[in-house]
Amino acid sequence: MRMRRWKRSIPWKNSILWKNSIPTKSIPGNRILAGIGLLSLVLAAVLCNVPRAQAALRVDMEERGALALRLPADDDSAGMAMDMARIKGSDGTADGELDVHAWKLADMLETGKYRLSEEFGNLSVTEDGWQEMSVSEDGWKNLSAAAMALIYELDEEGNPVGEPRIPATYESAVHVGQDGSIVEPEAFADMDLGLYLIVVDEAKSPKYTYTFTPMIVSLPWSLYQYDGTADDTWQYTREAVLKPAQELRYGSIRITKELTEYNASQGDATFVFDVVARESADEDAEIVYSNVVSLTFSAVGIQEVVLEHIPAEAVVTVTEVYSGANCQITVSDDESKSVITDGEDGGPITFSFENEYDEDSKSGYGVENRFRYDTEQNTYQWTTDRQDIGGTVAESEAGAER
Repeated sequence: MRMRRWKRSIPWKNSILWKNSIPTKSIPGNRILAGIGLLSLVLAAVLCNVPRAQAALRVDMEERGALALRLPADDDSAGMAMDMARIKGSDGTADGELDVHAWKLADMLETGKYRLSEEFGNLSVTEDGWQEMSVSEDGWKNLSAAAMALIYELDEEGNPVGEPRIPATYESAVHVGQDGSIVEPEAFADMDLGLYLIVVDEAKSPKYTYTFTPMIVSLPWSLYQYDGTADDTWQYTREAVLKPAQELRYGSIRITKELTEYNASQGDATFVFDVVARESADEDAEIVYSNVVSLTFSAVGIQEVVLEHIPAEAVVTVTEVYSGANCQITVSDDESKSVITDGEDGGPITFSFENEYDEDSKSGYGVENRFRYDTEQNTYQWTTDRQDIGGTVAESEAGAER
């Protein structure tokens, strides 16, 4: 396990007056003042209006804290945890690596109360303001959001942008094993006692992107903090369950067509391809993508078309369903292939086809039909790739179910 403990000295404190300001390189001053005031009100409401502050026993200030991280163990999360084992680490190896950061928001006092760390003094919560930590789930979320706004610049959706403005107190890496569990018995050990914000970086497997909800963790902790009638013994080691969210990644495919012979007197040659992507290689698996595309030639040569936003690892089959009125297939790449996520090695996958002129020529042409579902009209809008053929509107049989 790789773990680094930050020194107590704060290299930036001589250049920034933390009692009155936070780094402001990219945030206007009026927004900073308004933000600090809002965060102070949020924390005061969350942390000052709760009934219990600490267990009856004194905190042993000679003790050190330790934190173990776990993944959800319910059946619905099992597949997600197994897929996390394929996350690539910093060296490019698929070892399920997750980068974890811990910021100490407050020191733990012998009485069990909290005192804000120097780096987070802008939250303006005094020692007397810290009461019990038996707050609601919304309260923890508000506290986490307030701290994240100080540490990171956030986008419109509240996601971190760029590097943290306040370096983490501790940093570590844990790994998800093939069985879907975190290998390391502890993510952090030998920690100062206090209240921590735990953040796990975004991570990507070949198929999914994973994000994790930031957590607030107290070291030490006691059951008394959550139930005033429970045991008030302080526990200096604890386990926290991560809260991951999973988002599907996408990839592209390329279809290439080479026309080796051509008879100009027969006019343009159009080739039509049917593209179907299924969730797996099972022929009965759910279809997750379907399309029809065409390529039109007026001379010998090579053309290609790239189809985007196809679910990663979907199994794709491309079939040339129309080879022109006066051409025949000489090479057909109709073997199924798995979609590789955009940006990964080996992508996009390519399907190659080759045609030549057929002396037994016939007249005719190909048409590419395009269908776009109109949610307002509850219909499919149909268009073609030929200007001489008009489009129409087809009523959606599935519309009533949408």
